Amino acid sequence: MRTNGFALFRGESAPAMAQASARRVGRYAREVLVGTDGEFGELDGARLSGRKEVALAYSLERGGFPLVHGYVDGATSPGGEFSLLGKGAVGFYGARDQLGTRGLWTVRSGPGAGSIASDYRLLSGAAVLLPPGTIYANKKVRKVAREPEEGPGALSFEEAARRLASLLEESVRRRVEGQERVAVSFSGGLDSSLLALIAARHTEVVLCSAFARGARDERQSEMAAALLGLKLETALLDEKTLAKMSRQAELPPGEATVMDKALWCIYSTTSKLAEGRKARMILLGQLADELFGGYMKYALKAKEDGGAAAEKMMREDVRACADRGFLRDEAACSASCEVRFPYADGGIASFASGLPLDYKIRGGERKAVLREAALELGLPEELASAPKKAAQFSSGAAKLLRAR
Repeated sequence: MRTNGFALFRGESAPAMAQASARRVGRYAREVLVGTDGEFGELDGARLSGRKEVALAYSLERGGFPLVHGYVDGATSPGGEFSLLGKGAVGFYGARDQLGTRGLWTVRSGPGAGSIASDYRLLSGAAVLLPPGTIYANKKVRKVAREPEEGPGALSFEEAARRLASLLEESVRRRVEGQERVAVSFSGGLDSSLLALIAARHTEVVLCSAFARGARDERQSEMAAALLGLKLETALLDEKTLAKMSRQAELPPGEATVMDKALWCIYSTTSKLAEGRKARMILLGQLADELFGGYMKYALKAKEDGGAAAEKMMREDVRACADRGFLRDEAACSASCEVRFPYADGGIASFASGLPLDYKIRGGERKAVLREAALELGLPEELASAPKKAAQFSSGAAKLLRAR
C-alpha cells in the first residue's frame, strides 16, 4: 500500500498512540487508516483494544502490507525512493532506501520502544533517525544487501555524458509513468529545466515557481518556460507570507536555519500550485549539485586542498541530504502532493560517484558532465549553461526572511 506516511506502534499503549497520531495527522492527511494483522480500515478504538502492535498509514491507496512511503522500483531487489514497513515470518521490519530520500524513525526506549515510523510527527516519544540503506528488525539495524551498480568504466567525457543522459531519461520516465499530469518545482535553472524537458516526453507537465518580486527566478522561470514551451504557474512570496509560513513549518528535528525555512516556504508553495492544477506528483531537483559538483565550495576546495578533498566533501553532502534535506523538502510538499527526486536515483548516484572530478568541475565550469548530458537530451543552450544559484537566494526567499 503506497502511503504518505506510516507508523507501527508497539507496546501496551499501542492503541492509544495510534489514536493520538491519527488525530494529529488528520488535519493534513486526506485519509488515515489503522490496521492490525494486515487488515486496514477507519479508526475504531474497540477494534484496537488490547492490541500490542498497531499500524497506521495516511494513504494514497488501500491495501495491506507492505506499507511504502514513496515508491519501490523492482520487486526482487527494491530500488527507488522509499521507506517501508513489511511483515515477514519473524514479524515486522522497516527499511530505508540507499540514499535516504524518505525517513525511517524509531523509539529506542520508554513507552512505545521499538515503534517505527516514516514520519517523525507520528511518534510521540524521542525519535531516532535510522541510517539510509538499512533494515530495522527486532530492534536491530543492519545494512540492506545491495547489488553492484554499473560503474562508468573508462569512458571519455562525451561518452560519460551520453550514458548520464540515458540514466536521467530512464530515472524520470520511471517516476512519472502512469501519471496524467506532473508538476516540476521550477526555477528555470539547469536542474529543474532538465527534469521538465524529460518529463514532458512522458506526460503532461506544469511548471510551478515561487519567488519574490524582482528576484532572479521571476525572469529566469518565465524565459525558461517559454523556451521549453510549457505552462508556468507562479506565486509571489512576500515578507508577511513568508514569516507566517516559516512559523507554521513542521521541519525535521534539529535547529532550523534560514535556508531550511526558505526552502520549506518555496516547496510548500510550489506543491500547492501543483495541487491547484490537479497534479498529484511534483518533481524536485535535489542532489544534482552534490553529485555533479554544482556548488562553488567544491571548486574552491579542489583548488585549495586538492581533488580528493573536494570529492570527500561531495560524498559527505550526499549523505547529509538523508539527515535533513530530503526529509524537509518531502514534508513541505506532502500536504499537497507526492514528491519525487529523479536525481536521487541509485543508478545515477553510483555512476556519478565513479566519474573523475574533472568531468564534474571542468575548465572552471561546474556540473560540466550534467550540462553536456542536458545538451545531449535536447535542452536549449541557454538553459544548459545557466549559472548555478541556490533556490533560497534565486527566489529571494532567504533575503525576505532575513529582513524580519
